[in-house]
Parts: sequence; structure tokens; C-alpha cells
Amino acid sequence: MPKQTMERAKVLLPQQLAGLPSDAPVLLALSGGADSRFLLDVLAEASRRQGFSLLLAHVDHGIRGEEAKRDSAFCRALAEQYGLELCLLEADVPRLAHEHGRGLEEEARRVRYAYFAELMQKRGIPLLATAHHADDHLETLLFRMARGSGLRGLCGIAPVRPFSVGFLTRPLLSLARAEILRRCEERGLAYVTDSTNADTAYARNRIRSEAIPALESLFEDPQGRAVRMSRALREDEDFLHQTAKAVLDGEHGDGLSLDTLRALHPAIRKRVLAGWLARFTDRMVETVHLEALSRALEQPSASGEYAVPGGRVLIEGDRLCFCSAPTRKAEAFCYPFAEGGTVFPESGIRVRVTRTEKYTKINNLSTATRINRNCFFAIMVKNLHWRSRREGDRIQMGGMHRRLRKLWNEEGVPPQLRDRLPLLCDEEGILWAPFAGLRDGAKTEGEGYLVELLLPGDTEENT
Repeated sequence: MPKQTMERAKVLLPQQLAGLPSDAPVLLALSGGADSRFLLDVLAEASRRQGFSLLLAHVDHGIRGEEAKRDSAFCRALAEQYGLELCLLEADVPRLAHEHGRGLEEEARRVRYAYFAELMQKRGIPLLATAHHADDHLETLLFRMARGSGLRGLCGIAPVRPFSVGFLTRPLLSLARAEILRRCEERGLAYVTDSTNADTAYARNRIRSEAIPALESLFEDPQGRAVRMSRALREDEDFLHQTAKAVLDGEHGDGLSLDTLRALHPAIRKRVLAGWLARFTDRMVETVHLEALSRALEQPSASGEYAVPGGRVLIEGDRLCFCSAPTRKAEAFCYPFAEGGTVFPESGIRVRVTRTEKYTKINNLSTATRINRNCFFAIMVKNLHWRSRREGDRIQMGGMHRRLRKLWNEEGVPPQLRDRLPLLCDEEGILWAPFAGLRDGAKTEGEGYLVELLLPGDTEENT
């Protein structure tokens, strides 16, 4: 068990974290797991002592079947035990994720926090408390580091931030999960366990079960060290953000002065550019775009235009200007999956489909070995069809729901080809995306379908 420092063992109440009066009402997100169970006990005790009202909220996402119903019943029993009101939402997240083109985790989070925000608005509650702890924080840092996050990502989970009509708080962020479990045992607190937390097909679960124990064997209290590191980095990020904001506030009109931008340190310049672009587009402008634009502006002879998500950045005289991308409605298509193959008349793209008993190994995780235009998947997959891409499309790969747009960016798929590429889908979403890969769980070593993509100009022999 990781050793807890005195500093980390301290639990700050939501009112203390947000700087609000001690009697400010609190909404607690209650899952029934050990973390939220312990936080419920702490907050219930504090509410009796300080006189603030405490409302409980639980969400059944419609993903885990009978286990989720067990959790809901457990939370109802807890509410009765403590004499508190419980608000329960039953949602069909799989259906909503399919309709909105989002991954299950993303849609579940959206539904959950939208419900919490609605309750806060209707009940006039300024504080939401969630049971994120120090292990969650360390998992988040490791996950973001592996994906190449910058300073903002390394700030980790904030203990308090604005949310809805008030603040989202994490009172347990200074406690490691092992310490929370120990305190639950000391207090005799029963809790439920989510069986999906043990599934190491999900990246975060694998980090939790393998990476964090490895760190604990090498360093004392890595959770506490990560919390302290992120606290210091948040101060740095806040300073850089405020400095960039002051520069941006000093600019007049829609454009930016090239002389002003060139005089800035790259760390400030990129933040100014990010804040400025956010005024014109709601698309995510990634670090790669900001770095490329920042480097271009360092050249005294910089000219021309630069593509960014949602439009173009133009250099006109001594100013930087933004030009929105023209609205383009891609022609959508949908065709049934068929053995033999399909021709897509909109683009001239073809797919060749062969049913075979011979296992064809195609690694959908390693870029070095992936056959980008072929896939081999299980024969038992049902309700297959081909369709064109949609905004926000994701595919589950490596335990994560990856954005198709980002995967295609990484693979260098030309933008003019993307709306023409057929996506192989079933009821759960995308099964295979050309130049990206095959969805988790679709691989087989027995009978299956071999699919080969042929672009215009390909011959039968060169694929």
C-alpha cells in the first residue's frame, strides 16, 4: 500500500475548495463504488455538522445490464440509510452514442455531466462533488503523456473548476485509492465494484493494473508526487494563459499584428494564436497546427495562407487574418455489405470481399505492419453495411475510442479522399476504417472475411 503523506491524507470539503460559505448546498455524483461511497460518508457527516443540504445523483448508462441495475438499487438503499434524496437517471448511452457518432465513454460522460448540470440549475446548487482520487490523477497524466500532451494536459485533474452554475470539485484528489479502501474498511462501508474496471483491453485499466504498480515498486508515493507536480504546473499554465490573454485583449479588430506576434516567446505566441482562432472556429486546433503556424511567423518573409481546422489563416500586409472554410456538404452514401464486393459509383472506389477459412493476420495496432487497405474480421459480425464518414466518427482501437479524423491525419490520408472512403459498420458503429484499422474484438483466427480496398487506378494485382 502506498504511504500517505499528512498533506495528501487531508480531505478538503467542496465549500473549502471553491471558496464558498460553509453552508453552500452540494450535489454528490454517486456511483456506489468505494470512492464515492467514502465521499458520501464524509459529506453526510459534514452536512450534519455545517448545516448544508446534500443531494445525491446516480446515472445508469444502460451499458452494463443487470450489474448497473444492482448499482442503482445499492445507491437507493444508501440514500435511505442516510436520509437523503437520490436523483436517478436511466439513459440509453449505446443508442445515443450511435446517433451522435461518439464513443461510448465520451457519450456516457456527456450524458452524466449534462444531468448533473441540469440538477444544479433546477435546484440552485452551486457545488458538484465527484470522487476522483490521486490514482485517477496519475492514470490521467500517464495516459496524456503517452499521447504527447503539452503543459495543459500535464496539469492533470483540477481540484476545482467552474461548472454549470457553480463549481465542480474533487475533494478526494489528495488521497490514493489504497488509502480510500483502507478508510472504507475502518468505517465498515460497503460498496459495489464495476466489473469493467478489470478489463485491460481499455487503456486506462491497463495503466491502473500494470503501470501504477510498477511505479509504486520504484518510487514512494508516486500518486502524491504527481499531484504536487500538477499543482506546480497549473500555476505555470495559469501565468502563461493570463499573459497570452493580456496580449490578445490588447489587439484591435479581427486580425493580429505580425510584429506583435513575432516579438513574443513561442510559448506565449502559440497561446495567443489558440485564443484568437477560438473566436472564429469551434473546431479543435491541435498543437501541430499552432506549432507550424508559429514557426512560419518567425520568418521575416512569411506570406501566403495556412490551413487550420475550420478555415485558413492569411497574411495580409502586416496583419494575420482568418478566413472561414466554405461550407461543403459531402454526398452521403450507404450500401449493404455483400460477398464478392461493391463498387461505389460516387468515387469509383471498389472493395473486394472474400469469405475464407484461412486466417489472414492483419495487425490493426502497429503502423509498421498494418496493411492499411485490407482487413480480416470475424464471420459472425451481423448487420454490416458501408457508409460515408460523419462528423465526429470514432473507432475503438487499443481500448480507446479514437477520432477517425485524427487517425487519418496521422496516416496522411488526403482530405479530398476522406469523404469518399467507405467505412464498414455494424450496429455498434465503425468496424473497419481504411488507412486506420479494425475495431477491437473483431479479429479472428478462424473463418472470416477478407476485405481489400481498391482505389481508382488500382489493378487487381497491386493491392
